[in-house]
Amino acid sequence: MRWINLILLFFAGLIVYADKQVIGFAAEPLMKEYSLNSSQWGMVGSCFFILYIFTSLIGGTWSDRIGTTKMIFIVLAGLSIIQFGSFAIIGLPMLIVYRVLLGAAEGPMNPIGMSHISKIFPAELRGFAVSVFIAGASIGGIVCAPLLVGLIGKFGWKGTFVILGFVSLVLLVIWALVDRSKNNQNVTAIKSKKLKWSDIAPVLRNPACVLTIALSAASYWLIIWVALWAPVYLTKVVKLAPMKMAYTISGTGMVAIVLVFLISTISDRLFKKTQSYRMARVWVACISTIIGALALAIIPLVGNSIQWIFVALCVAKGSTYVNVSMAVQVMIKLMPERAGFMASILTLGNNIAQLAAPIITGILVQAAGANLALGFNYSIYVMVGLFLLIAILNLLIVRPDNVKKTTVSEEMTA
Repeated sequence: MRWINLILLFFAGLIVYADKQVIGFAAEPLMKEYSLNSSQWGMVGSCFFILYIFTSLIGGTWSDRIGTTKMIFIVLAGLSIIQFGSFAIIGLPMLIVYRVLLGAAEGPMNPIGMSHISKIFPAELRGFAVSVFIAGASIGGIVCAPLLVGLIGKFGWKGTFVILGFVSLVLLVIWALVDRSKNNQNVTAIKSKKLKWSDIAPVLRNPACVLTIALSAASYWLIIWVALWAPVYLTKVVKLAPMKMAYTISGTGMVAIVLVFLISTISDRLFKKTQSYRMARVWVACISTIIGALALAIIPLVGNSIQWIFVALCVAKGSTYVNVSMAVQVMIKLMPERAGFMASILTLGNNIAQLAAPIITGILVQAAGANLALGFNYSIYVMVGLFLLIAILNLLIVRPDNVKKTTVSEEMTA
């Protein structure tokens, strides 16, 4: 049952990624259709996270009380309904409203999925399992990039959203059938005591919590850059044709997911051997992040050489995306009896980064004026600086193994 659940979560992650990516692939024609400049386009990207931030926190916390399977059903239902309404968009204001509603529907998926996995997989398998869930986004980039570009060309971006709505509906029906399983309900309907501020405040103030969130948020800065700005960068700066751009993003996603699985497997084996979160989760995440930051820093130095850009993006994405898998395990270790809440707090930090990143990137690109390459280089070096600074601080400070021991029941809940 746990592997069936994981496969369905993988496809849920793929659909959520595809929903976000439609706008990115339709960037150039959409900006022309509504006469949008770079700052306005950055606002379109950021508005997605206005309610996304709140629903991710509320949804993940609520899943601790009603069960993660029911919450996932609610999320998929909301996605289907909103996607079917895409033809109501007739201008920039409606586009913003639509993006806000879509973000509200998608918000809970990440923390609920990670909480669900933490309930059904033992600690020594969670790195791989969480990576499979997160891989839905990377596989979405591999499979969906050329497919979405083709669908947009044939049906338009609105029609593509409706098609994704039907896919969400099919997944919803399958999840509902799985949810009828008595075993699945027993696993996910664990009840937790009511949260008290006196219980959670020390955890939230813990430097391990703050820096773990920061490291994961930095990874999401790159994730949203790839989803929203990379298509523009590759077509306008590197001068790739739209389909070649799509295949480039697909290829980097393919290599990145292999790296994520490889690093996660190494982390799981190291944890099984040492039982140390600091060695297996923190050290692995930080070292790979530093490697990814250095790879990212190469991009502005190679000009329009697509071969080197491809290699650099592969390493940067694979080496930093793994942080999400590592971070959720550290967060849950800090408060294992409330896995959903801790995953929601982590997601809140990720969402704040995703809200800020498109706006800041848009300002940097706009500030460079006609020199788009310079503006994108600024945005890349901002990410490099964030990765290096936060990774080094995590290496020096974060020690999740020093938190108090949990009871057997708490560990089973986690």
